[in-house]
Amino acid sequence: MLTLALLLLAADPAAGASQTYGDWAVACDNLAICEMTSLMGEGDWPEDGPLAASIRRAPGPQGGFEITVDSAKATDNVALRIDGKPVAQGVPKDGAVRFGGAEAARIVAALIEGSALTLANARGTIATISLKGSSAALRFIDAGQGRAGTVTAAAAKGAKPAASVPAGPAVPRIAALRSGGTPATVSAVLRKQMEKAAGCDEDLAESDKESAVQTFALGGGATLALLPCGSGAYNINSVPFVVRGGKAAVADMDYSGDGSGEAAMLTNAWWDAKTSVLGTHAKGRGIGDCGESASYVWNGKGFRLIELRSMGECRGSINWLRTWKAEPVYR
Repeated sequence: MLTLALLLLAADPAAGASQTYGDWAVACDNLAICEMTSLMGEGDWPEDGPLAASIRRAPGPQGGFEITVDSAKATDNVALRIDGKPVAQGVPKDGAVRFGGAEAARIVAALIEGSALTLANARGTIATISLKGSSAALRFIDAGQGRAGTVTAAAAKGAKPAASVPAGPAVPRIAALRSGGTPATVSAVLRKQMEKAAGCDEDLAESDKESAVQTFALGGGATLALLPCGSGAYNINSVPFVVRGGKAAVADMDYSGDGSGEAAMLTNAWWDAKTSVLGTHAKGRGIGDCGESASYVWNGKGFRLIELRSMGECRGSINWLRTWKAEPVYR
């Protein structure tokens, strides 16, 4: 069993890389787990929501593919085709048809030179997904997992053996505390002090001034206080504070999104008491097809990042790609 001292040696967050190629976005996280997802062209948004495909690959010599294709409009058997040629078939479950193992590897091999992927049933085509940029996205994955030039590569194939592909990094383990107790009350005087410390005491909308400070017990006499600090049509901003002994200090966050070094500004933040996780979900636009989300745990001193997802392209993908993952270990 790991000791607390070892847990506290977990590395600071170093998010993985992401890129866009044509009609595909791709990212690899800090564990070398990579995923690519299809994007829509301008004006291609369907009436009943996005229809997309994603390809995920695990790291290491034996790392395989998992393919998911949205199929909300079909509940019966569907066929997957690339440039009109059938490559696989399956039955949708929970709004998507999924492929893995050798079948997924065969699909990936077929789309390298393809231009369009279609999903169809007996009544006709359900969705058409552009493959423009998919080959480049697969090369990005090959490079990100250290498999370029090996027999395991999808696009950047070479003669090097599978054994030359590095294993994925170990999951960072983050010491965390379970929440509990009763949250402190934020007085009007304390709130004014918090607004000044956060820079929210000027030009604040009247609705934000009237909005209550949300408080959540962190345990050990500490309280998380989310101070309203600006809002829009679909995003509500807040600055996190930790209240102890009647005093409030801006929370220490090891990732605040903007990198400004100022007080962290969280968007659409919430606290899950069951899991003791602080989450955010910043939308780039109202339909939620771009933005960034993050999850944190409390370690008694600050909030440590355990997951980061983002989608920089506002082109129909509600599958935000993960660039950071850590495992909380509670005590």
